[in-house]
Amino acid sequence: MRPVIQRELRVASRRSQTWQVRVVFGVGAMVALAFGLALPDVPVRERGQVVLMCLAICGFVLCLFSGTYLTADAISLEKRGGTLGLLFLTPLKGWQIVLGKAAIHSMQVGYALLGAFPILFIPLLMGGVGWAEVTRILLVLMASLLLSLAVGMFWSTIAFQAQTAVLASAVSMILITLLPWLEPFLEGLLTQRFGSMIGPPQISPMTSMVFAFEANYRMQGGSVGPGNSGAFVYWGSLVLIAGSGAVLLVISGWMLPWLWRRSEAGGRAGMSVPRACRPRLRAMAEARLSATRDRAPLEWLFQRRLGESIWLRLVRGAGFCFFVIMLVTSVTTRHWREGFIGAFCAAYALHLVTRIQLAVSATGSLVEDRRNGALETLLVTPVTNGDVVDAHHRALKRAFRRPLWLLLGMNGALQLCVVAFHEHLHMDHGAGAVFSVGFIGGALVTLSDFAALRWLCLRESLRSATPLKAAGMSLVRLNAVAWAALGVVIPVAMGFNDEEVVAVIFSLWILLCLFVNTVSCRSSRRWLRAGLRGRVSEGR
Repeated sequence: MRPVIQRELRVASRRSQTWQVRVVFGVGAMVALAFGLALPDVPVRERGQVVLMCLAICGFVLCLFSGTYLTADAISLEKRGGTLGLLFLTPLKGWQIVLGKAAIHSMQVGYALLGAFPILFIPLLMGGVGWAEVTRILLVLMASLLLSLAVGMFWSTIAFQAQTAVLASAVSMILITLLPWLEPFLEGLLTQRFGSMIGPPQISPMTSMVFAFEANYRMQGGSVGPGNSGAFVYWGSLVLIAGSGAVLLVISGWMLPWLWRRSEAGGRAGMSVPRACRPRLRAMAEARLSATRDRAPLEWLFQRRLGESIWLRLVRGAGFCFFVIMLVTSVTTRHWREGFIGAFCAAYALHLVTRIQLAVSATGSLVEDRRNGALETLLVTPVTNGDVVDAHHRALKRAFRRPLWLLLGMNGALQLCVVAFHEHLHMDHGAGAVFSVGFIGGALVTLSDFAALRWLCLRESLRSATPLKAAGMSLVRLNAVAWAALGVVIPVAMGFNDEEVVAVIFSLWILLCLFVNTVSCRSSRRWLRAGLRGRVSEGR
């Protein structure tokens, strides 16, 4: 294991990604601190608690997804490069390779988290926060980071393509965080009393984060059950999270040699569908692509690797069914608040997953083609730069046409409920205006984001060394300004009592998002004027 760590440390020290993660954590902590300080109408004695809550949420989100971002392509990259077999020629075991990879990436994120530690203790100086509360939150962040690293390493061990590993890791973290809360949420929806947090909900990292705060940590009875306390829920959840991460790492180390031997023997080492379904799925895929191949061969070349996995379709279908159930519950029962919140969260989760899927799909094949020389060979043919770019865009539009319509349909359904059932949802004219701006403007931003992502992914694919880095940089360039602006807009909007003014403020934020996307598209086009061949040569 030590040689793997030394090798990975040398490689990581030359990557800009190592330092970018530290910058992201530091900037995120400072933005969360500024957001907590800028919130209006917060008493002075409660300011420290509010700032701590903002810092905890920001750190929690970063820890949940930074680990998967770093490790989701750690083993699969070795598979595609043919270097995994060389590692097995050494005395190293499978568990040593997995632990070595996990250790180096945990150090990368650990140093970034260490840089943000001092900011987490600022609420202590503001009052209303104790050392024990801050320490509990730090333990949750480290346990969530361990689970995130383990999930990414697990899917990287199973999958071969970066696209499959990244999407499976991201979806798994979302499900692990939210799915255990489904049972108490539905119980509260049916009985008007939130369900027990003992048992499956403790598997979720969100449970340990919620009960790390002093008020919930000292809770007695209620959702923690008779004879229990919030401390029992917190420590039990923390142990389960850390234990789950350790178990996933052990399973990954045990599976890695077996999967590698299977792939070397001609078997399929990645994720697969049942044998009985393969002929039908293969026939459907060939029928879908045959028309494109005959009509536009170049478009078919890009589209043939943009197929959606059956497990991702099942996840999207389950999310949409949950959205419909919650939306119907909100307009037909007295549980309008819980139903509407559930539908809104389901729609947002599908928006997030689809954007990640688009970024990973748009960059994966291009980066691999550039690295193995296939893209440069294509550019030697009589096709022009414009033909390649247009074919890439058309292939992405065709592949994501149905997911895009699904997202727009969900926004339209939410807006229809706001207009048609505003009395049942207890929305006056001002609240309806705020939600209408969010849903209609969100649909426009979604269309703009998909267009901007196609250009940003094409640009980053010609500049980045790995598909994961290309997808990550594309999403950061797309969302950095928008989320930073949102952190300013929310405190400003909360300072006004007039909801119509709040709607105008959020409308300005929507316009800013559209403007940023337009600038991103134009700058990417201008960057590509030098020619694809020249940019590919620069990136090699």
